[in-house]
Amino acid sequence: MRVAIATFGCKLNQYETQLMIEQLQRNGYEVVGVDEEADFYIINSCAVTSKASKEARMLAKRVKRKGMVIYTGCDSYLEKKLEGDVILTGNSFKNSIVEVLKKQIANISEESKFYPLNSTITSFSEKSRAFVKIQEGCNNHCTYCIIPFLRGRERDKDESMVIEEIKRLSKSYPEIVITGTNIGSYKNLKGLIEKISKIDGEFRVRISSIEPMYVDFELIDMIKDSTKISKHLHIPLQSGSEKLLKLMGRRYKKDRFRQIVEYCHKRGIFVGTDVIVGFYGEGEAEFKETYSFIEELPLSFGHVFSYSKRPFTPAERINLTLPKGPVVRERNRILRELFSKKTLESIKSLKGKEVEVVVEPTIVKTEKGEFFKAVSSEYVKVLVKSFKKGLVKCRLVDASNGFGYGQWHG
Repeated sequence: MRVAIATFGCKLNQYETQLMIEQLQRNGYEVVGVDEEADFYIINSCAVTSKASKEARMLAKRVKRKGMVIYTGCDSYLEKKLEGDVILTGNSFKNSIVEVLKKQIANISEESKFYPLNSTITSFSEKSRAFVKIQEGCNNHCTYCIIPFLRGRERDKDESMVIEEIKRLSKSYPEIVITGTNIGSYKNLKGLIEKISKIDGEFRVRISSIEPMYVDFELIDMIKDSTKISKHLHIPLQSGSEKLLKLMGRRYKKDRFRQIVEYCHKRGIFVGTDVIVGFYGEGEAEFKETYSFIEELPLSFGHVFSYSKRPFTPAERINLTLPKGPVVRERNRILRELFSKKTLESIKSLKGKEVEVVVEPTIVKTEKGEFFKAVSSEYVKVLVKSFKKGLVKCRLVDASNGFGYGQWHG
């Protein structure tokens, strides 16, 4: 029996796809690419934006002509038009996907949002880095965000299970990324980091996106002092306007964000961020406030998102005007240009220095030729001429177009 899987969205979905792949392979199923012929097509969907939902639904409609479609992931709770044509199965059933295939279980109830945290993975298909999920759910309820509705309330994976999973994966993967819906809420994140730092072996661990409320000077110092933790944090800002932060339900002030970013910079920790443009009430003054705030911060890169209306979110009840499409697109472009400059500045700050990288089997073509893409501890994209396994060091000799150029010793 052949099963094809397509994955959309976040690191959680990528981790959960790997969990499904291992279940299927243990039970004798052949896992193939989504463009191949299969008996079942599993669509692991995303719903964080309307675009993500649309892309997953379009694929489901296309492949249902070829075989039975299991539509899971966050968008399965929102997609009613596919009902009857595909099997709509909630997130928790990813943990028992073989049973879903055998019984063709359709269940998108409230209970199916509570993904069990009692399983681990043994490998990570075709990757140089592996992900480890440490928690699920979010209690923050930012007004623009649908994820708490789709992933449920916060709960943690047992610490000993996380440590054993990292130990196992670190034997094959030089970088482990710890991820979750809201990893900063993990009951003892600092204790977990301390135990990770004591694991033997040549590997490093990267902390994925973490909200500003959970980052303090002590955590930053732990990252700086650990030989196992990457010198990088991704801390979402979302807006540099106090008015918009309040409307978004973000639980911090600009000054607090500034303090932690500047302290990270002082301690040699590179910081990336996320920003939303086009939210309710964002006029020219609010956008300029955001631009100026970002401009003065020592950030190494940023993702810019245009606000996307999502059902069931408190933002639906905000009685303010949304900026028009052309205005939002222009603001998006302006911020992306600003972040491009900051990224290049960050890379240049490492020029002439030795950086530790993990090389990926990805070929990048530039005006200087063909290179393998590598990722440094600081999350800088480094281009190198040859592939090397494990954690390896190179000297950064140049920078352009968002990339650093690395030179091997000798």
